[in-house]
Amino acid sequence: MSTTPTAESAGTDAKAKYARQIEDAFEAAGKLAGSALPPTEFYQQFLNRTLAAIDAPAGAVWLRTPQGFLQLSCQENIDKVGLDARRGGRQCHNEVLRQVFQAAPPRPVLLEPNGRLAPGPGEPGPVPPANLTDHFALFAPIVSPDKQPLGLLEIFQDATHDPRMYPTFLNYTLQMAGYASQYHQFCNARVAAGVEKTYSAVEQFARQIHGSLNPTEVAYHVANEGRKLIECDRLCVGIRHDRWRVTVEAVSGADVVEKASTHVRRLRDLMEAVLAWGEPLTFRGQQDAGLPPAVAAALDAYLHESQPKLLIVQPCRDEREKDATRPARAVLVMEMFNPPEQIDPVVQKLDVVTKHAAPALYNAAELKRVPLKFLWWPIARLQEGLGGKRRFIAAALAVFLAVLVGVMVMVPANLRMEAKGQLQPVEIAKIFPPREGRVVDLRVKPGREVDPDFELVTFHSPELEAEYSRAKGEWIEQGALAADYSKQLQQPGLSKEEKSRLSADRAVAEGRSKRALGEMEAFDQQFNRADSKAESKGVPNPRGAGHFRVIAPDFGSLARARGASKWIVLNDDRRENLTGRTLRPSEEVMRLGNLKGPWQAELKIPQSNVGQILKAFADPNAHLTDNDPVKGARKYLIVDVLLSSQPDTSYEGRLYKDEMAAEAVPNKTDQNENEPVVSAYVKLNIPARTGAPDGFADPGIARDKWIPEAHLVTGLEVRTRVRCGKHALGYTLFHGVWEWFYEKVIFFF
Repeated sequence: MSTTPTAESAGTDAKAKYARQIEDAFEAAGKLAGSALPPTEFYQQFLNRTLAAIDAPAGAVWLRTPQGFLQLSCQENIDKVGLDARRGGRQCHNEVLRQVFQAAPPRPVLLEPNGRLAPGPGEPGPVPPANLTDHFALFAPIVSPDKQPLGLLEIFQDATHDPRMYPTFLNYTLQMAGYASQYHQFCNARVAAGVEKTYSAVEQFARQIHGSLNPTEVAYHVANEGRKLIECDRLCVGIRHDRWRVTVEAVSGADVVEKASTHVRRLRDLMEAVLAWGEPLTFRGQQDAGLPPAVAAALDAYLHESQPKLLIVQPCRDEREKDATRPARAVLVMEMFNPPEQIDPVVQKLDVVTKHAAPALYNAAELKRVPLKFLWWPIARLQEGLGGKRRFIAAALAVFLAVLVGVMVMVPANLRMEAKGQLQPVEIAKIFPPREGRVVDLRVKPGREVDPDFELVTFHSPELEAEYSRAKGEWIEQGALAADYSKQLQQPGLSKEEKSRLSADRAVAEGRSKRALGEMEAFDQQFNRADSKAESKGVPNPRGAGHFRVIAPDFGSLARARGASKWIVLNDDRRENLTGRTLRPSEEVMRLGNLKGPWQAELKIPQSNVGQILKAFADPNAHLTDNDPVKGARKYLIVDVLLSSQPDTSYEGRLYKDEMAAEAVPNKTDQNENEPVVSAYVKLNIPARTGAPDGFADPGIARDKWIPEAHLVTGLEVRTRVRCGKHALGYTLFHGVWEWFYEKVIFFF
């Protein structure tokens, strides 16, 4: 007897039964989708209704996290379907979830017991996607209106049903996932409406708290309006005006803060402790054991005065507070005496209020710290009276330019022309050979002190030796001839004619001998011959004839009057380079200087600056006059001198007009270009002069402007600025620009 009609009738009854249950499930899911339930509660009820309609033993809802991963939102008996019964079952199941979630476009999937999912176009996972359980696994995507995946609805169904029912179950799963998608759409719409309302309230709140820079006013706006936004019972605001001490500026609902009251003092201590800690404090009826001792003690003291069920102390640190070691500028204390179970929305609202309140409170606190507000506050009033910031800036710029032009035109300033130079003593002797000769001996070293007439260098000249030997031979020969004529004249019996002839010959010989002797004496005097003294005594000189000397010259009368006694060798050691070398009269052998005498700076004045200096000498108001008792009236300009060895001190010198060269000569610049320069000498360390016959007295240069003797080094580089008289400040600063404009533009036309 066949049983097929009975199986068919049982399948028909089951299909009708599930059809009624599915219709009821659709109706219940539609109501749930339009409700305002939170996601956790919605999905729990939604999953229960979904499983009950088709008698499914287990199921789960997976939602996407902000990072893009799937996370279990709720489940029912998921641990009883045998995911962990087989090795790798959980991993294969997770791979199925990943591939179904990443499928494009989203589609439902049905996997039979121990069935595998066909590989998708994406990257394969470490394990194959498979259902290693004894149940049918049904997956349906939860999507957004633009078909972006939001999550998955997963149902495990027994394998005992009619195989023709499983496509129906899959279709049912897909439609239920659609109701979940509708719930998200409705939630987004409600959130958007609520967000828009919240944005409006937050915008109004921000305008109010930024409308003043008075710390108390800002704090009262934050406390009262912030309490409405957060929907808490009390909101208190504290501001730190000094390094640690906090002032309780406002308490919501209170017109005046009694700072001497115990409640406010305990509140201030709690604010200071939390700011010193630097972390937010949250109290929900039970104190955290990990709180710092100071914070815990301050919290206990405050809880004796107030008994909130929810207390949050939130430091308000503005982004401009870069020093993390210092406490935040402000702090908020929120209290709720009957808080909701879920405090996350409250905390989020407090964060929004804190974010907007931090800059407003920081601005007000910083303004209060600004000193001398009574000075610049009228400027702000003036800006307001002129009609705004732009007009004030325009007026300020106009006034500034007018004042600047007036200063540039009316204020006088010294025009200074720059020049570089070197230090050197005034008395300098350059030693040259009197005639061409070979250096035999160089007797001095650098820095040695020598007396006048000291033998510096010994030369040998073959030409001088030949000339001197010729003159000496003639002197000896003619002297002997004159003596012979004298002897002949003494012989008796000579006739008158013979005596006359012998006398004439003797006179000629004596004249020639005197002439040769005069040449020898001239050679000795002119060349300081090294042989003359020995030869005059009849002693042969071992060095031989032709040697001559160069001696140190004598000081001038002015130098002797100032007490000069020794020359100093200024140049470097040249003995190795000059010994044995033949020098011409134009080649310098060495240089001597009187370091104990006056000093000067040898300048190279660029041609672009010479004109201003000459104008100063021509202007009676720009230069000074020194009535020297010897040289008469001399014009001079004051020069500021800066030493390379002492760049932080300025000294003073004088540039006399007669100490400037009348000709410009080429000079190599730092860029290796030939730029004409004019040589000039700046006199330094000029003492006072008194007692002149005409009663003249010159104060000289002040002693504190003298260059110290220790810094008087020959050849030391100096930078100078020649004072060229008073001119307008604008011309003093920009005379180069004016000269360039005149040369390139005006002179061009």
